[in-house]
Amino acid sequence: MSEHDTDVLDALRGSLQDVTTMRTPVEEIIAVGRTRRRRRRLIGAASAVAATAGLAAAVSSPFGGGSANEPGFSTASGAVHVRTVAFTVDTGKDGTVLVTWDKERYFKDRTGLQAALTKAGFPVLIKVGEFCKGPQDNGTLDPSGVGPGVDRVMKGHKADGGKVAFTFTPSAMPAGTQLFIGYLSPSQLQVTHGRPGSVERLVPTAETLTCTTQAPPPNTTQRTAPVPKG
Repeated sequence: MSEHDTDVLDALRGSLQDVTTMRTPVEEIIAVGRTRRRRRRLIGAASAVAATAGLAAAVSSPFGGGSANEPGFSTASGAVHVRTVAFTVDTGKDGTVLVTWDKERYFKDRTGLQAALTKAGFPVLIKVGEFCKGPQDNGTLDPSGVGPGVDRVMKGHKADGGKVAFTFTPSAMPAGTQLFIGYLSPSQLQVTHGRPGSVERLVPTAETLTCTTQAPPPNTTQRTAPVPKG
């Protein structure tokens, strides 16, 4: 008998309820113990698979739900409830669109965020390292990189855990416009020291935009805009 089998036998002497006498053959005791260990491993593996499948369903579906029944969220036809590891997008009962995103991950799925917001009825164009404006736009931005009218359609909120939170209001968008969000690239952020970290402006949907990789100048004053930057 191996040392491992001896350990098994010692453990089974106090735990196997169906082995009532030590006159039972040692081989039978060891076999029972091995069967029970295999059964426990199979149950544990099945539970792990079920948990993994549930997590995948919650975060991997590009336009899958998970939040439609939460208080404040709309269950109407056409409402959007999106969960990914980078962001969440939810249509509120008042028609606004509630968004959170992970500041470290949104770069990896900014096209997904753009698609989710557009599906929710809020037209948006998102770029990184590139900044666009319409032909009638004089390029005016406040020190935080926000253009005129943005504060009526996009408001920022404090959030924990390395996330940022926003409320978008589709009904406040002027006809024929979309929100442009241009995030500074890592090299551009080094120049501005994260102030500003992005540019937001309203741009036309049916006109050609002028885009440049020239980032706005660094903001050396105290930030006062209502939109928190990533």
